[in-house]
Amino acid sequence: MLTAFFAAAAWGRVGLAATPLALLWLVHDRTGSWGPAGLATAGLALAEAVVGPQTARLADRWGQTRVLLLLAAAHGLAAAVVLGTAGPGTTGVLALAAGFALGASLPQLGAFSAARWSHRLGGSGGSGGSGGGGPVLARAFGWEALAGSTAFVLGPVLASALAATGRSGAALLGAGALVVSGAGVLAALRGSAPPAAPPAARRSRVGGRPRGARAALAVNALLGVHFGALPLAVAAGHPAAATALFAASSCGGLLAALVLTRRPAPRRAAGVLAGGAALLLVPWPVPVLALVLLAVGATLPPVVVAAAVRARETAGPGRLTGTFAWLASASAAGGALGAALAGQGVERAGPAPAFALAAAALAVVPVVLARPAGGRGGPRTRLPFSEHDGTPEDL
Repeated sequence: MLTAFFAAAAWGRVGLAATPLALLWLVHDRTGSWGPAGLATAGLALAEAVVGPQTARLADRWGQTRVLLLLAAAHGLAAAVVLGTAGPGTTGVLALAAGFALGASLPQLGAFSAARWSHRLGGSGGSGGSGGGGPVLARAFGWEALAGSTAFVLGPVLASALAATGRSGAALLGAGALVVSGAGVLAALRGSAPPAAPPAARRSRVGGRPRGARAALAVNALLGVHFGALPLAVAAGHPAAATALFAASSCGGLLAALVLTRRPAPRRAAGVLAGGAALLLVPWPVPVLALVLLAVGATLPPVVVAAAVRARETAGPGRLTGTFAWLASASAAGGALGAALAGQGVERAGPAPAFALAAAALAVVPVVLARPAGGRGGPRTRLPFSEHDGTPEDL
């Protein structure tokens, strides 16, 4: 089932995951201050959340190949400028601008790859009922979840390992090389890309924010809040064991995503999140907390896949790449909000408010997914699909 375009996007996503930390260490090492480093990474996150959906919209209008080549060239240039100019005299404003330029040129490789899966397995989108690729498409999104989870394990580790040896410049250079090469190969694989919008449609708002995917956007934003708050809660509550606890959470997600590549979703996966949210409110000892984080991490990939399938079903023709980019943007925005709120809570009252915020975000997800897809009186959401009988299962 795996394809060349998936492999190209997967290795490029390792570079995407490594870029923020590589930039943080580079600016800190060059300036000797955390202030400009923090502003640089903030600029990168802001640009990725704001500009990412717009570049994906251009891909829907003009085709992925053109946009990927432009982004690859722009990102390579931006990385070279940052490497050549960051130094002791870098001010906060310059660091913010450098981070914004680097983030604005990052191609949303996950969105580009998901759009190709959707085009290949489920047609060009639209509200064609609950089909649209069925279990095969759901398994493809399982592979996407696995690629994303793996990237966010490998990328930060590679960036940190290089920075720890005093080679933060090599960390940013390596991350940029992965991004540019992944985008370049993806651009060369034209046969798997969705077709560009017809000339008449390019003057419309095709590829903009998906109107029917509000639930999927809300789910991704809530998961972003969870992922933004949980690291601060764990680091503040158990600093000595934080690395092991982070690894437990990541391993849960990786294992679940791997299962999803074979069987799209366990029954009622979203409902399990409520139990996981409740467990996060209990002040467990470290060994038990590791098991809790492993279990909670394992419940998240099925929900990510469910949101992706729902978004795909509501995406109109010419909106595939933009729709999936909006999901990534919602997650990034939620992560920024979660980190900001959790940081304030930890500062004032310790780790308990941050754990509560991470739990509350998870608890709301089943409520959002349980709402009818078509509003009041519409059909219930029945995603994703069982590969054994070919019929939808309730989340």
